[in-house]
Amino acid sequence: MIKQDHGGNVSEVSRIYGLAEDRIIDFSANINPLGYPPGLKDAVMGDFDAILNYPDIDSFDLIEGLSAYHGVSRDSLLVGNGSTEFMYLIPMVFKPKKALIVSPAFSEYEKGLHMVGTDVSYFQTVREQGFALDVMGLCDRLRESFDAVYLCNPANPTGILTSKDDVRRIIDVAEQTKAMVIIDEAFIDFVENESVKAEIDRYASLIIMRSMTKFFGIPGLRIGYLLAAPSCIETIRRSKTPWTVNALVQRAVAKVLDDREYIDTTRRLVQSERDYLKTALRNISGLTVFDGAANFLFVYMEDRCAMRSTTLRDHLVQDGILIRDCSNFHGLNDRYFRVAVKRCDQNEILIKKLREIVT
Repeated sequence: MIKQDHGGNVSEVSRIYGLAEDRIIDFSANINPLGYPPGLKDAVMGDFDAILNYPDIDSFDLIEGLSAYHGVSRDSLLVGNGSTEFMYLIPMVFKPKKALIVSPAFSEYEKGLHMVGTDVSYFQTVREQGFALDVMGLCDRLRESFDAVYLCNPANPTGILTSKDDVRRIIDVAEQTKAMVIIDEAFIDFVENESVKAEIDRYASLIIMRSMTKFFGIPGLRIGYLLAAPSCIETIRRSKTPWTVNALVQRAVAKVLDDREYIDTTRRLVQSERDYLKTALRNISGLTVFDGAANFLFVYMEDRCAMRSTTLRDHLVQDGILIRDCSNFHGLNDRYFRVAVKRCDQNEILIKKLREIVT
């Protein structure tokens, strides 16, 4: 039995099922189907001697690259060991008594909050509304005096995008009620124009979490960062563990941020393959596929399907195909799963297998 409740468990699956890692097609983790940027490997090896010294504690080169990439000041950025580091650090720094999480959502938000004793509540999006966020309903709920609200946009695992204008409305209300707003934009790179990063100078209580894992295809390098007002960044920095970003990563990743060909090709490929995969899955009787805006699709198995998502996951893994069973997300059950958008040939393998076994 697979122990980890996140996607991307290739090593564990390899051990349990005796499959070579290169025979496993991982649809459970939403990583760029192109892989990492073409110049990254040479950049890492070219700076390999950097391991002889401690990493730059301020990640100067990487911060400089991110500052230019996003058009924000250096003082508005803080780099860490994946965005998950900040999911634990932010609660530790601000110690909210009450927090509201828009769900379903990544479980690490809740885990980080529970570690400091926060009373966690949820604002649930539902299938009957296509998992679209009820913005006015959330704004009304915020008036119950929460200290923090967490929102992932596009949402994980549903992939549903809340427009930039609607997110601004939420931030406005949170500002009035003195609630901190933590927005996880791990997948916003695929629809970058919908980011609210331009608002960090306007709202002192807005914190945006970003990740290079998904879009830049480097989950093993662990790069995440915060965008926020300089005063907020400095408050968090004072409590951050030093040297959490290694020297090779700092220098190498900074060099690939301006690879426009890779960035543009990624967006075109993901949109094209997502549309193709969505159409194919919708043609499988019993599956409802939602209109996601990221590099994955969220699927509901209708009542006429005899198989549940957990059984489907266990069936597929024996053929070296991993999907993300979503039964352990808050507010969901064993009728939901998520699949990454991958290369056309890999998507075809998934489609063929699902046609065979989903009834």
